[in-house]
Amino acid sequence: MNILADQAREAAARARLQHSRRWALGLLLAAVLLFVASSLFLQRHPAIGYLKAFAEAAMVGALADWFAVSALFRHPLGLKIPHTAILPRNQNRIADELGRFIESNFLPERPIALRVYRLRPVGKLLRWFGRSGNRQEWLVPLAQKLPAVLQSLPPEEAARLGAAFLAKNGSGRQIGAALSQILLLLENQGLPENLQTAMLGQLRHWLHQPGTRVLLEDNLRAWARQIESAQPDTWDKLKAQLRGRLVGQVDSWVAQKALDWADNYAAAALANPEHELRAGFRRQYRRLARELAESPDWHRKLAVVKRRMADSPELQSSLAQLWSSFTRRLADDLQRPDSATVRRLDHLLTALLQRHAATSRQQRHLDARLALLVRSLVRRYRRRAAEFIADKVKSWDSRQMSDKLELSIGRDLQFIRINGTLVGGLVGLLIYALSRWLPAL
Repeated sequence: MNILADQAREAAARARLQHSRRWALGLLLAAVLLFVASSLFLQRHPAIGYLKAFAEAAMVGALADWFAVSALFRHPLGLKIPHTAILPRNQNRIADELGRFIESNFLPERPIALRVYRLRPVGKLLRWFGRSGNRQEWLVPLAQKLPAVLQSLPPEEAARLGAAFLAKNGSGRQIGAALSQILLLLENQGLPENLQTAMLGQLRHWLHQPGTRVLLEDNLRAWARQIESAQPDTWDKLKAQLRGRLVGQVDSWVAQKALDWADNYAAAALANPEHELRAGFRRQYRRLARELAESPDWHRKLAVVKRRMADSPELQSSLAQLWSSFTRRLADDLQRPDSATVRRLDHLLTALLQRHAATSRQQRHLDARLALLVRSLVRRYRRRAAEFIADKVKSWDSRQMSDKLELSIGRDLQFIRINGTLVGGLVGLLIYALSRWLPAL
């Protein structure tokens, strides 16, 4: 459709150019006919000299302007006269100058950023997204293209990029600070306390199992058998006597007493949030969070662990498997009519709209950030844009470039020829009249 429209515009421009050329040529031919007629009847009617002078000057003006206009695009009459075919001969220089002109005058970073900010793009975007019809029109098709986009990146490449990102980003200090913040956030949510409560409950459950007492008895006997020596001294003899007694006295009563003590201790810790066991756990937890954020030793250890993980083939294999599983499950989910991914995207978009539509201050803040981003992009890429334009113009065939430029401005240049014919004739008429009148003064 665009190709047809471009062809139609080119055909219309070419028709307008030919029409203007015919007018300019027609005036030149009219001046020639006027010159011939006035020359034939000049002896009979001396006043016709004024017409002859007009016609002479009009022809000179028409021919001079035709030569000037033609010399811009080609060699007039095919004659390689110096300083003709100006545009084709200077194509590279014109391309560079055009690129610099556009870079300097059309891509200034500050005015573009101000224009973006004044357009209030965030508010317009939020209003557009807020219409349910618009959202349903693009959200599902866009979500369905996500798997194809993600699957275009092979799992091995995704794993390599993930490992490279891990290796290059995040110092040991940054990782420690992040882990510390995570621990403190989990503490604020009560997760460590809940985890400790669950562990104590699981411990009591394990202590009440029948097999636990048997396991304890076996461990006590194994420990007692280890108290021996090839050349016993006083302490070894005492341990040997103790060993003999333990082997003879370990029974279900001893195991039950040990289990009862452990169960009672765990029950007391569960019942009392300020129990020494739980308080000690909280102290160690907070100490770990503090050391992760502040300790240089932890930072060095984390940096080493990060490097080892980034270089680990096992990590890259796991990342590749994770990427493959993620893209496959995403594609399967998006095939369902009630896709969970589409619902989550819709909910996320709704939450973002509600959050940022609440106050105009947030919208102005996002507008400013978007304008700064545009300014940064213009600053970074405007030189490349100018080089792209210059390279594009240089790549054109010289005839193609001349043709494009002539179609764009050729019609206006033909009016130069028309005006040159008329103005030249009037100037010639004025000069002839002065030459006739001045001697009579």
